[in-house]
Amino acid sequence: KVISRSSSHPSSSSLSFLFTMSGGGGGFLKSLLLQPVTKRHVERQILKTPPRHLFRIIQDVDRYSEFLPLCTNSRVLRRQGSTLFDATLTVGLPPMFTENFVSRVSSDADELVVESTSIQSKMFDNLSSRWKLKANKSDPNETEVDFWMEMTVSDPIIVTVLDQALKEVAGRQVAAFAERCKVIPIEEDETDLQR
Repeated sequence: KVISRSSSHPSSSSLSFLFTMSGGGGGFLKSLLLQPVTKRHVERQILKTPPRHLFRIIQDVDRYSEFLPLCTNSRVLRRQGSTLFDATLTVGLPPMFTENFVSRVSSDADELVVESTSIQSKMFDNLSSRWKLKANKSDPNETEVDFWMEMTVSDPIIVTVLDQALKEVAGRQVAAFAERCKVIPIEEDETDLQR
């Protein structure tokens, strides 16, 4: 069976034509190459710490750079009441790669939910995450963690590794918080949570 070269490998003249017709890289061709792709990964685990203890650590964004993998800077920029704040994180492997982004974070202490959505980023069209915590039914001093990350990107290079990257980042993030819980002492009012 013979397959014509043009069906699998467009000639340079046809690519040049498309490039020219697209306005030199904008317009139709660019829109085909840079369609945003959204992927989500969910991580579910049981951590050996009370839910309110983990909840407190998740909200302590100023200290993320002390324990989160690839996080080189983290700080709260401004607060809007007690349940909403904007925070900046810098992640990467300097000097090869660095990304600084700002997220809006909301927390609900009654439901033990923390959600964040990027509001400023060069690399991601959108980066969102959600922590949902609840006491383990068999042991209220353990936490059932439901953590998801969702990323939307247009960069075709990132798109090719997005599934694997999200899975790895989410897993490493939950593991880092689990280790952090071993370092930060549990406060008295964080134990024996019955919900």
